[in-house]
Amino acid sequence: MTDDERLKNITDTLAAARPAIQADGGDIEFVTFDNDRVRVRLSGRCLGCALAMQTLGGIRRQLLPLLDRPVLVVPYED
Repeated sequence: MTDDERLKNITDTLAAARPAIQADGGDIEFVTFDNDRVRVRLSGRCLGCALAMQTLGGIRRQLLPLLDRPVLVVPYED
């Protein structure tokens, strides 16, 4: 699998998750993929939410069968 294919799978998965996250008053945005880490920017009600890490874990579980290697989905910190 090429990096471009991985990137498409990641962005497609995040795009599919966004409506549910936005319905709860938050948002998620892809930032980068490097060293087997998918970095995302959380905003809105996701900031400080106790369930944010569970949401990222759910996205990680969705990505595992789509990518040819394990990844972590982590919040991006400026």
